[in-house]
Amino acid sequence: MRERLAVAARGNTDLLALAALLLLVLAAYQHYDSSLLTPASITILSAQFLPLILAAAGQTTVMLLGGIDLSLGAVLALAMAVFATYEAQGAGGVLAAAGLALCVAVAAGAVNGALVAYAGLPPIVVTLAASFLWGGATLVVLPQPGGQVPAGLVDAYNNGWNGVALPAVTVAVVLGLWRLLRTTRHGLALYAVGGNEHGAYASGLHTRGVKIAGYALAGAFTGLAGIGLAVQTGSADPTIGAPYTLNSIAACVLGGISFFGGVGRMRGTVLGALVIGLLTNLLLFTGISPFYQLIVQGVILVVALALKTYLTREAAV
Repeated sequence: MRERLAVAARGNTDLLALAALLLLVLAAYQHYDSSLLTPASITILSAQFLPLILAAAGQTTVMLLGGIDLSLGAVLALAMAVFATYEAQGAGGVLAAAGLALCVAVAAGAVNGALVAYAGLPPIVVTLAASFLWGGATLVVLPQPGGQVPAGLVDAYNNGWNGVALPAVTVAVVLGLWRLLRTTRHGLALYAVGGNEHGAYASGLHTRGVKIAGYALAGAFTGLAGIGLAVQTGSADPTIGAPYTLNSIAACVLGGISFFGGVGRMRGTVLGALVIGLLTNLLLFTGISPFYQLIVQGVILVVALALKTYLTREAAV
């Protein structure tokens, strides 16, 4: 009981430290953009950040199982390419294109999970190899940037629909569904297998099935991220996914997701993704040369992670 309370306390400390960091970034951001808190600005920023938030949600699912997904960016680009290409052909409309892209991403995630569960190889090795597989498949579907998304959908996504910020609503729905999932047998199994796989197996859980289902769920989140990115930009790019792999990992770690599995909250991941998104925009506002922006962003993230880890350890003493 004491151990559970200690873990909960550390989790709350992580979230409070991350919330403080987010407020600091928001304050700096508002210095350059006084319209930050207006409805129009919130709609635009939520549209920009939604793909990263969803991608980080997918990475969270894998990390809770004790793995890490290096193929996430490739799967995201594959879903994006399938959606924009199928929609450009006008074969079945937006819903059919989205459904096909989502099915492809879920299938890719399930394949990753099956390889991890049955091959006995480290997830980082499996997903690294899978990144080449799914990257190649993306280039087969869409050899160069192209595809098409209806202009009305792009406008509703980026500028709001009848005053409603659709990306912000999507984030709220995802958080609500995740909260429900955590209370189900499948959600509890996800945390159990990630926290102690041998103990979960001894308790009667089908650990391989849980892994495959978890990776498939990660594929669903990643597929939604790819669809969202296609709608945001109005087209698709087969090489656009790479930055989302590392940024999703950074968002998870900032949000308190453990590399060892079984520990973490989705709301922490969302906060971490918001910090990274705002930080990226903030560096653009400051006028720093693009050659140095990645260096500055990396240094800030390292310092933030080190400070968060230090505060967490101090709180645990």
